[in-house]
Formats: sequence, structure tokens, C-alpha cells
Amino acid sequence: MKTGPARAGTASVAMVTLHAASTSALSTSFLSDVRALLDTAFEGDFTDEDWNHAVGGVHVWLSGSRGLISHGSLVERTFACSGQTLHVGYVEAVATAPALRHKGHGATVMKQIGELIREHYALGVLSTGTHAFYETCGWEKWRGPTFVDGPRGRARTPGDDGGVMILRTSCSPHLDLDGEIVCDWRLGDVW
Repeated sequence: MKTGPARAGTASVAMVTLHAASTSALSTSFLSDVRALLDTAFEGDFTDEDWNHAVGGVHVWLSGSRGLISHGSLVERTFACSGQTLHVGYVEAVATAPALRHKGHGATVMKQIGELIREHYALGVLSTGTHAFYETCGWEKWRGPTFVDGPRGRARTPGDDGGVMILRTSCSPHLDLDGEIVCDWRLGDVW
């Protein structure tokens, strides 16, 4: 899908293309390029566990004449909130090449991810320290306490309180944003 002209600097206009595909449909070479973008964008703070969380679902990315511009992943997880178990679209690995930030590329990727969430899930969920960006894309901050259903039962994850955001869909149940939200277990950062 073409997104139309995007300003590259102030003098020229370049086309960027929006893509979406499952991890299994992507080449090893392309996935290496995505990993390189994430390593650069997160300045070395993107781990192998973070990478494992980002694969196995759908990737959405923007590319231009010089390659990969921006990326985000959407993976399915099981959450409990407002007393209901929900299959959610969980957002991972959102990043834009440092030299191309603040040009709307990340918002374009997040808009497409939002559309995929609305088509396939009752709710979108992500964890971030950058609330303002996601709020402009329609996401809301979860105000209540966070938990994980871990190998030893339900456990509090107080370090994640205030960092979780949701995107409602037409299938979302009534949600109490001050109530508990519980994620499923995974290795590494559970949120």
C-alpha cells in the first residue's frame, strides 16, 4: 500500500510504501534488517528476548528508496481485564530509523497496526514509556495495577504500573481502566 508523498528533508519528495506480513512470510535477510533497525533505534537496549517477543505475528513496516524506515510488530497474547479473558493484539518492536524520526512514519505504522487490531482482536495492548506518541494514535493509559499469570500463579508487576496502554475496538468489553490487568507469562519482560 502506498502512503503517498512524504517529505524527505525540505527540498525533495520521496514515496514510501507501507507493508504488512507474517513473520513466516519474511526472508531471513529482511528479518536481519529489521533486527538491525531495532538495535540501532533502541541504542543497544534491544535484547534477544525482545526480538523473540517481536516475531511470530504480523510485522508492519514502511520502506523507501533507501530501505527500511519504520517497523512495528503485532503478536497475539491472552490477557485478563475487567474480569474477562481476552485474546489481544500486543504491540512490540515499534521503531523508526533515527535519521527519519518526527516525520510521521511511526504514526503511519501504528495506524495500520490499529486497523489490524480492530479487525482481529477485542483489544490492543502495549507497554511503553512514551505515552504521548501512542495517545495521538488513539491509545489510552491503563491506570490500574498490573499482574502476570506466571508459572507460580498470579503475581504483581508493580514496575509496569502506569506503562500499559490499550486500544479499544468495537469488540472490546466494558473496561475499568482503574482495575487489574493481567498478562500471560513469557520469558524475559512479561510486559
